Amino acid sequence: MRNMILEAVLLLLLWWLWGQAAEVTLAWDPPPPGAVATRLYQTRAGECVLNAAQYTALEPDVPAPDATVTLDVEPGGAYCWLVRFVDAGGLVGLPSYVLGYRVPPPALAAPTQLRLPGASGR
Repeated sequence: MRNMILEAVLLLLLWWLWGQAAEVTLAWDPPPPGAVATRLYQTRAGECVLNAAQYTALEPDVPAPDATVTLDVEPGGAYCWLVRFVDAGGLVGLPSYVLGYRVPPPALAAPTQLRLPGASGR
């Protein structure tokens, strides 16, 4: 009985965490010949800037020829991304344009206990 209660609590926790998660998929032009990967950079700044030094490289790199990635994001969060191609020697190319996105906040829960005040229920 104790294990069943623990399993139920864990399932509810996982369900709640799953409901709080959000994802975003980014896509870009396919890498050119000579590129072996695409390096993705991200910042959580409110305003996106083109200065690549203000971004953090996400790991691992996206191997060529892939040109999409799906990332976990927080509901209500603001994100900025840019990408750079990487050659076989590890040299990175010029940065792409910057893409900014504000993840919508989670929806409010539905109201409960809807009723007519003072109604007798007949």
